[in-house]
Amino acid sequence: MPYRPPIRALLLESLAAELAVPAVVGQVETSVRTSRGLEADLRTLCDSIGPRMAGTAAMRDALQWGLRSFREAGLQNARLEPVPIPLAWREGETRVEVTQPRPFRLRAAASAFSPSVRESIEGELALAGGGQRGTVLQAGESLRGKIVLVELQEATSLDSLGLSQRDSMVAVREAAEVGALAVLIVSTRPRQLLYRHVNNLSAELDPIPSALVAREDGLRIARLLEQGERVRVRLEMPNQIGPSFETANVVAEIPGDGLPDEFVLLGAHLDSWDMGTGCLDNAVNVALVLHVARAIAATGARPQRTLRFVLFGGEEFGLFGSLAYVDSHRAELDRHVATIVHDMGGGPLSGYSTGGRRDLLRQVERLLGGAEEPGRFRHTAKAYFMSDNFTFMLQGVPSLFAVQETSDYYSSYHSEADTFDKVDIDSVRRSAVVAARTLVGIAQESERIAERWSAAEVSSWLRGQGLIRHLRFLGVWDEWRPQRDSAAPDSN
Repeated sequence: MPYRPPIRALLLESLAAELAVPAVVGQVETSVRTSRGLEADLRTLCDSIGPRMAGTAAMRDALQWGLRSFREAGLQNARLEPVPIPLAWREGETRVEVTQPRPFRLRAAASAFSPSVRESIEGELALAGGGQRGTVLQAGESLRGKIVLVELQEATSLDSLGLSQRDSMVAVREAAEVGALAVLIVSTRPRQLLYRHVNNLSAELDPIPSALVAREDGLRIARLLEQGERVRVRLEMPNQIGPSFETANVVAEIPGDGLPDEFVLLGAHLDSWDMGTGCLDNAVNVALVLHVARAIAATGARPQRTLRFVLFGGEEFGLFGSLAYVDSHRAELDRHVATIVHDMGGGPLSGYSTGGRRDLLRQVERLLGGAEEPGRFRHTAKAYFMSDNFTFMLQGVPSLFAVQETSDYYSSYHSEADTFDKVDIDSVRRSAVVAARTLVGIAQESERIAERWSAAEVSSWLRGQGLIRHLRFLGVWDEWRPQRDSAAPDSN
């Protein structure tokens, strides 16, 4: 007969495990609050390494720095995992100038993945509205052979910025359909601020060249056109376009002490665009992930489940880091209890999004119910198509996305203004405490906080959120559609 421990012993063991949860969490929180290195890490990433576009020397330096930092913190199994990118792209010396009625140069930056224009093209400029669906198509033949000006509204929030980005994508596609030569997009931000605009998430060249122009310059030439002036523009964009290449994810672990084959993942993307220094997007959260990892390792705590920390590469090009992670770890996704992704700047944390999962929302509210400043958090079930969290959501893995105050974030998003001086270090440290509490709390739970969804459940969620149409619009549905268990419907 197999040995059965006495019921009293089992009860005592269970009670001891329950009491250990708050003790470990409290120990970790104290370590996160007092651990040093957060600001130094951020200065290294923002100031010493600088912008970290995938495929550049700076990104390669950042990968080595991340790997070295995890190892020095005492984490185990620290490694680089390859991330394939289908196309290399870098901006050349962009030059956009008005040649008529009076010559002057426009402040401009090429859109990401715009085709190269090595021999200048010149054409008559034509207004094409704000880029809303159908606007350019309506103008039709009148835009053939012309350079199209799209006048986006000034961004006043992260949501409005997202809508303007959608409108620019629509305008470029429709302008190509009607035979336009190129598209100039008026910046959504004033004071001559430029940023890296992207019109697709598949790392493919756009059908025709496009560039962002400073808001003041764009509004000036729009007024000239409205007054009936004939405006001609010449542009050169000798962008550097190359074949597929590899970047990497940085992965490291603190092994679990009870269920080591189950994982709770905390991640942030390491790459950035090449304007500014990529500090709010997303060095602050890379520093947060490393800070949490270092602080937990310093305590010697070993939660029940393995803590896995990932710095994703290639997010800005189209979530390629998390897509590569999912592909290479597909056999163990069932053992991913949850993922936590931070990628919304360094503003105060208002809570976590559960991507439409009410079951997960209840668990997060319970886990963080005793956190400092009760009532501060406003967790949400809203689905954010924002970052690497979405890749895990498509695989049915319970995924949390940090939702933060974004006034500084959206105004400098992908721009020359995304620099270290915008960061509130104390705010990042407070967010790190919450991230650590969430990570360790999930890892210490006796039961999983939520089950992995099947492909059928993911498909139902995609339809309910209206996201299939969104993914089709972005040109990534075929690559990202759920592949597990059953074929997913291909329409909303």
